[in-house]
Amino acid sequence: MIFKRPKHSSNGVRSIPNSSPSMVAQDVTIEGNITTTGELHIDGTVYGAVRARSCVIDLNGFVHGEITADEVYIRGRVIGPIRGTHVNLYAGAQVEGDILNETISIENGANIYGMISRAEAPPANGLAVRDSSGHSPSLSFNQDNYASDRPDDSFRPIKVVRPR
Repeated sequence: MIFKRPKHSSNGVRSIPNSSPSMVAQDVTIEGNITTTGELHIDGTVYGAVRARSCVIDLNGFVHGEITADEVYIRGRVIGPIRGTHVNLYAGAQVEGDILNETISIENGANIYGMISRAEAPPANGLAVRDSSGHSPSLSFNQDNYASDRPDDSFRPIKVVRPR
């Protein structure tokens, strides 16, 4: 059957089917915001805010805007703030912006130019974030605070020092 009706649970609420991740391919450029309740893989370019349950910025991926997700995996480049419950930065990742997270993992070779802050209450479906004092920190994205959208050689990574 081609057209299926959405399944409803016993209380009448429509259930969201398990679907494959949404993809932004390497040859795609999006100017605007992306919102999804599922998983989003970006290997192309996005100029705008991204909200998802899980967001993967692949090696060729570039996002110039705010990322809000429960799970964030970055291998590419992000210019803008990141809000996530669990943030993972892999070798080769370039982040220019503040990171608000509950847990963070940073591999050797990842570059960060910004502040990293821990939040007790993670984003609820990518919407509300509160710090340990109960206040919602202001992480609104202002393009003037960050470098241009074109990569250059003046990217200054911070040095991560691990205690012995």
